[in-house]
Amino acid sequence: MTGEWESERQSSLKQIHLIRHAKSDWETEFKSDHERPLSDRGKKNARALRKYLEKIEFKTDLFLVSDSKRTLDTYKSITKNRNLSSEMIATEELYESDSEDILVKLRELDTRLENVALLGHNPGIEEIANRLIRGTEDLSLSESVFYKFPTSGFLSIQVETDSWEELGKVPGKIIRFWVPG
Repeated sequence: MTGEWESERQSSLKQIHLIRHAKSDWETEFKSDHERPLSDRGKKNARALRKYLEKIEFKTDLFLVSDSKRTLDTYKSITKNRNLSSEMIATEELYESDSEDILVKLRELDTRLENVALLGHNPGIEEIANRLIRGTEDLSLSESVFYKFPTSGFLSIQVETDSWEELGKVPGKIIRFWVPG
């Protein structure tokens, strides 16, 4: 009986949506890297991302956002006139974070959450994308799935698991990958 029940049992899915901030402006004066604003091209690409998210009717349970100016400005642009999540948390923990820092943060999430969006920076976004897709904690795999994770890039990964604690241990499936044109 137990074998039959397990084969009929639906496994839970978790989705993680990764977004790299829009293109930043290196020409404008800024006091620190943390305060670097978006460029005109970045603002345009963030608007294009907003239109794409509207088109796919994107919604998430939680939005984790780095507290840098360029990530917060990207978030403001993509959420203009629209609520994309039940909750948004801006945190300095995602600024200059690597995949290990991000993985720790994701593994601490409440199991009741089904999907989470993370808006941050490279190389952390690209590193965590690779770890989630491969389902391995082996950082010696230096070859990236991406040539370079682009600014304003949007990636959705689905992982068959009941718990966020399994992220990076179970291979994920790419659901969508969008880049500005």
